[in-house]
Amino acid sequence: MKISKLILFLFSVTVLVSCSKDDTNEGAVNPSSFNLLFVSNNATGVSFTPTFTWEESTGPNGESVTYDLYIQKADQVPSGSLPTQLHKGGITTNTYTVSSPLLPTTQYKWYVKAKISGGGNINSNNVFSFITADAQNLPPNPFDLVSPFDNEMDVPSDPILSWQAATDPENDPIVYDVYLGENVPVRIGAGVQGTTLPVGSLLPNTTYFWYVQALDTAGNGVNSSIFSFTTDDGSSGGNGNYTLISSNAIANQVGRRGHQMINYNGKIWIIGGLAINDDGSGGEYNDVWNSSDGGNTWSLVKENTAPPEGFTPSEEHQAVVFRNEIWVLNGNGSTAHKSSDGINWEFVPYSGNVSQGTHYAPRHQHQAVVFYDRLYVIGGSASGILKNDVWSTNGIPDANGEIEWILETDDAGFLPRYGHQAVVFKDKIILTGGSTGTERMNDIWSSANGVNWTLVSATAPFSERTEHVMEVQSDGDVLWLFGGNGIDPNTGISIDSLNDAWVTDDGETWLELEPHISDDSGSGDFKGRQEFDCIAIDGEIVIYGGKNGTSLLNDIWFVPNF
Repeated sequence: MKISKLILFLFSVTVLVSCSKDDTNEGAVNPSSFNLLFVSNNATGVSFTPTFTWEESTGPNGESVTYDLYIQKADQVPSGSLPTQLHKGGITTNTYTVSSPLLPTTQYKWYVKAKISGGGNINSNNVFSFITADAQNLPPNPFDLVSPFDNEMDVPSDPILSWQAATDPENDPIVYDVYLGENVPVRIGAGVQGTTLPVGSLLPNTTYFWYVQALDTAGNGVNSSIFSFTTDDGSSGGNGNYTLISSNAIANQVGRRGHQMINYNGKIWIIGGLAINDDGSGGEYNDVWNSSDGGNTWSLVKENTAPPEGFTPSEEHQAVVFRNEIWVLNGNGSTAHKSSDGINWEFVPYSGNVSQGTHYAPRHQHQAVVFYDRLYVIGGSASGILKNDVWSTNGIPDANGEIEWILETDDAGFLPRYGHQAVVFKDKIILTGGSTGTERMNDIWSSANGVNWTLVSATAPFSERTEHVMEVQSDGDVLWLFGGNGIDPNTGISIDSLNDAWVTDDGETWLELEPHISDDSGSGDFKGRQEFDCIAIDGEIVIYGGKNGTSLLNDIWFVPNF
């Protein structure tokens, strides 16, 4: 009896082993083993038309490999067995998108068989299971990867992954999970709210695979295709449009913030700001520096001096070229000084009285622009009271030697703010961002006369920010926006010193040229910055200083015209 039971057991084992291999032609040389990738095992909320992806299998002698994809409802597949329902045969790539929708809220099993012409075949190493989305809430619609493109070579080792924005049938908000790896991609970003993700340092001369999953608020997801790219040898830089000229621009200084930059008489100038010296001394300065070689080297024009010599030392002033002179509108004040050489400064007398409402109140973090031969002051913080007023002057002294400031409007329509930016671009004043004191903004406003203002966009594509800069490149065709203190677009919630760059040719439609890189800790990185400034010269924009978090910067960077 015991012998009979033993024979029966061995026979059963033999049958099971035989059944488990009955889909593989053991009489032929088979393709290499491979794994399933996506739709991943035990995934839920899967699209009704999912994209299936698996590792490539290779023929033992370089033969072409085709694949058969099997998909079957899980309740129709006995335990321990493979799906038998062939969904698509003769697939020539390692990915396939279902065209006929699967059933909602249904569990399926799937696997792939790899075959070569000689008859050899092999099943995938695993069988995956997944559940489709509920019919009442559909997953996001399919979308494509953008960059790096599939099979791209010589990709920098710190690439920016980018993809199309997915849409949702129910208009649910969408976030993205990003996967990257040398063989099997692993998740490197969860809940990303934008359509880009900077990647830290990758290995040189290495092939990576990546894909993105779009998820709606119900947890339903759809995967992009899987792309591959190969990094370069590591010799190229990682700062994109930013080129470092000097990490120590002003001699014997740690750095400065809150300064102003202008282009005047064929030179570029750095005026005032809060500077810290190598010996630890420093503070709010009224020194003046200029460069005659486009920012490569800098000369001290005027030393820091105590009032009343020169303009008021400040880190929150404004400087413009007006009526062929340098004008400084003093920070935390309502006065102005002017100079034709940066050395000798003249106080500009004015008529009017703040208490009588005939002169603008002392303020800081305001903006000043020259527009149609008038100098405008826009918004800012006046003794803690935020402003959205606009004042202007033609700068011509009257019989008493005083200039007159005119209140163009005491309510420009946009929210009172400080730390915003305003520039003149294509016959309009363009204003962006700033802070209400409780929240940062990313709105855009424009005016053709300084009086009447039009909302261009309540929510620009760049994140909410303050203390950023805008500059029109030298040919006048493109407006740039750089950095600032604002919402990190990679998290959507944390505050960071930003290092992104955006351009527009009309003030309305913006293109992101340099995404924000959250980890800018590398010694050669263009660091996120706020309270900095930049100036346009022929063919490029020169960026200097500011602060990254709490650290002052003393670097010079060039950005070529777009």
